[in-house]
Amino acid sequence: MSKQGYILRYLLIVRLIRNRRYISLPDLVREVEDGLAYYDDADEVGVSRRTILRDLKEIKSGMDISIEYSRRHKGYYIPEDEDRMSDIERILEQYDLITSLQAREELSQIVFAEKRKARGTEHLNPLIHAIKKSLVVEFLYAKFDNSAPYVRRVMPYALKESQGRWYLLATEFSAERASGTIKSWGLDRIQNLKITKERFVRVRKIDPESEFRDVFGAYSGKDIPVEEIILSFPPKAGRYVEAYPLHESQETLADNGKEIRIRLRLKIARDFIQELLSLTEDMTVISPKHLRKELKDIYRKALKRLD
Repeated sequence: MSKQGYILRYLLIVRLIRNRRYISLPDLVREVEDGLAYYDDADEVGVSRRTILRDLKEIKSGMDISIEYSRRHKGYYIPEDEDRMSDIERILEQYDLITSLQAREELSQIVFAEKRKARGTEHLNPLIHAIKKSLVVEFLYAKFDNSAPYVRRVMPYALKESQGRWYLLATEFSAERASGTIKSWGLDRIQNLKITKERFVRVRKIDPESEFRDVFGAYSGKDIPVEEIILSFPPKAGRYVEAYPLHESQETLADNGKEIRIRLRLKIARDFIQELLSLTEDMTVISPKHLRKELKDIYRKALKRLD
């Protein structure tokens, strides 16, 4: 098995124990073996009781993840530590991200991924490294307004995907070390990326996950209020929206055979309005009223351009 294969096995073990608290050793051996069967190089090394016990020790020492055994419950578990668990989730998400990007090329003959790919994904791995190590990054940034690219020096906090595009969430470098304002930078517009050796101190009050929780897209809009939005769809169109929710706050209010009505709570920024425009053939905005008016204004201007 390749080195990547061993890492894959370690992360599979972590995920199984993370999702199935107090999993027994026989179950762990069986499920790791089943999980590895989906990967090409899995048959090069067998999975045994001895193998898993050795892996558990190496995970603890090499990945700094504490996996304990409960005699009472006769199974393995990861101690409840919210900060540590979030670190583990980030490790798993990063590995999923990297392997999925690799798979797009390796499986191109049997997995038909979207051919229209956003640019800038080559920056993902360097930026993940910079975020983990708290390293200042520099790059040329080109806006869509045809202005000349300009140098930016930022402190990276996170990466965000929105509608197939990737964004760097960072604070601009300043004399005060941190302005406190998170901005989003499209990876497709980043040129000459440089990961410096200069470290920065993360500001505790800066929390990208919290700041973008009520946002659709990559623009947080601090001054935009969070609002309740109610939308109505005919059943068929509504099924699509239920299958692929517009936002994590989405909930179904009605499903009576005549309509599917949903409610969301988020900021009504430009990205969200653009998404609604793609649904307007079957969508009715129930509230808020100002959203109905804004969409009407956009339709009127579009009709005028088409005349």
